[in-house]
Amino acid sequence: MTGKPRLISLSISPFNELARWSLERAGVPYDEEKKALVWHVLASRRAGGKGTTPLLVADGDVVPESIEIAEWADRHAAPGRRLYPEGPAGDETRELVRHYAEDLGPESRRVIWGHLVKQPGLASRYWGQGVSPRQARVQPWLLRIGRPGVRRALGLSRAEQEAAPGRVRAIFDEVAERLSDGRRHLLGDELTAADIAFAAMASPAVLPDDGYPAEMPKPEEFPESVAATIRELRAHPAGAYALRLYRDER
Repeated sequence: MTGKPRLISLSISPFNELARWSLERAGVPYDEEKKALVWHVLASRRAGGKGTTPLLVADGDVVPESIEIAEWADRHAAPGRRLYPEGPAGDETRELVRHYAEDLGPESRRVIWGHLVKQPGLASRYWGQGVSPRQARVQPWLLRIGRPGVRRALGLSRAEQEAAPGRVRAIFDEVAERLSDGRRHLLGDELTAADIAFAAMASPAVLPDDGYPAEMPKPEEFPESVAATIRELRAHPAGAYALRLYRDER
């Protein structure tokens, strides 16, 4: 590479976190450009993306999705820092990464965003971390006028919000079953992209206190019904596993 890649990101997001963690675990230096909510759409498009983050710009190439960025990080990993095993284990890792990104991440995000979309001040306090002062000033206003678009983008219909905790629990149950034989990680003793993807995609539903590279909201800042769901998911064996990965591996 001729220079450090640029990662256009949001401070808190399961998909942006998968990209960040993958790059760091692979030992790939990068420069991160955190953007305010809604502002990130324009920043992504200006850099050649589709209006979403994460977006990696490296050597003139644009890598537009978190799964693709994890694969890119693996190809450019430092010695001994690969994220995907070789052979069938690598195929299984890829299947799990896609499963968690497609099926867990959106549902986990809905657990908290059903409330956050109605509280632009609370959302701006946490999603304004690391952005420019100008972006921080306008973010609450952008969230207010952009609320219908945020609802559509995140799938925040009443039915989807009500279904989200159950869908998260179902995937947590899968993970707990996989770990029930005493293995340390999802595919055995070694941490892989599958573990990173699971923890990243679970993060909005368990709100890690330790390890996450930005301060996360606290359960008590949400209505009791949401806070109770977060506490329940934290106590689930898979939720506890995600928190352990943040505490010990992140």
